Amino acid sequence: MYGTISTLVAIAGLTFETHPEALTTAGVVVGALAIWFAHTLSRLVAKRSWQRLELHGSDVRTELQGSWSIVTAAIPSVIIFVLAGTHLFTVRTAFFIAEAVGVLALAMVGFGTAGGSGRPRGRRILYILGLVSVGVTIVLLESLVHLL
Repeated sequence: MYGTISTLVAIAGLTFETHPEALTTAGVVVGALAIWFAHTLSRLVAKRSWQRLELHGSDVRTELQGSWSIVTAAIPSVIIFVLAGTHLFTVRTAFFIAEAVGVLALAMVGFGTAGGSGRPRGRRILYILGLVSVGVTIVLLESLVHLL
C-alpha cells in the first residue's frame, strides 16, 4: 500500500513537468528507495525509543527486508516508463498506464485484505472502494499542490 501510494504520488507530481522524459520519469524508483530508507529509519528510531533496545546491524537488515515492498511497488511504473523510452508508446500514455496500474494495485490489495466469504459481500466491496478512494485522494492532494 505504502509503496503503491508513494509511487502514484511521485507520478502525479511528475505529470506537471513541462517536458517529462520517459527514462528520467523511470527514476521514480529513486524516490521509492528514499522512502524505503526513511521508513526503515523511522521504524528503527521508534523501536529503539519505545522498547529501549540496543540496535544491531541485524535489526537494520530486518527492517529493510520488512519494508522492501515499498521499492517493489515502483517496479511496474519503472517498466512502463522504460518501455515508453523505447518509443513503444508516448510518455503521456505511460503516465496514464502507470496511474491505472497503481489504482488496480490498490484494488488488488483491497481485494486480498477484504476478508473471505465470512464477511458480507457489500462490506468487502465498500472496503475495497474505500481503500482505492483513500489512495486516489492522497494522489489528488499531491496534484492539487502543483496546481496552486
